[in-house]
Amino acid sequence: MDLVLGVLEAFSVLEEARRILSKAFEGLREGVRSGDVVRVRDACEKGWLATIKAIDALLLSYGLGEAGTHVDRRRKLKDLSKRIHEVAELEIYDRVEARRSTLHSNGFYSSVLTHDEIEEELRKVKKLVEDVERLIKRVQPSNSSR
Repeated sequence: MDLVLGVLEAFSVLEEARRILSKAFEGLREGVRSGDVVRVRDACEKGWLATIKAIDALLLSYGLGEAGTHVDRRRKLKDLSKRIHEVAELEIYDRVEARRSTLHSNGFYSSVLTHDEIEEELRKVKKLVEDVERLIKRVQPSNSSR
């Protein structure tokens, strides 16, 4: 039963990631249109948050629980990559670390990314969310009650 609850909670957290990512794209468009650098930087941070939420959803679906810290999240994801071939094959860990560096550090903190680069990074987060959804569906115990 814990796995069922974990998967249900995972889909809820993944939906939150999608909403946050939608706000990131919206914030980027509005920030570019108005010339508001703070909005553009906030779009980067929302993209990073959507990444974190997607990974928390993945961890929940495999019974690892949400991470308490970024270090905890990285360790759990690294462990999951060793256990689940498709997580490793999709390079989820490396993709998350790339988003941390690009969106969080270069986009939010340093503000050195172009608008096009930010949009490309947000599209990469969208793809990550889609890949995580497929991974979650793999563990969904849909046939176990039949």
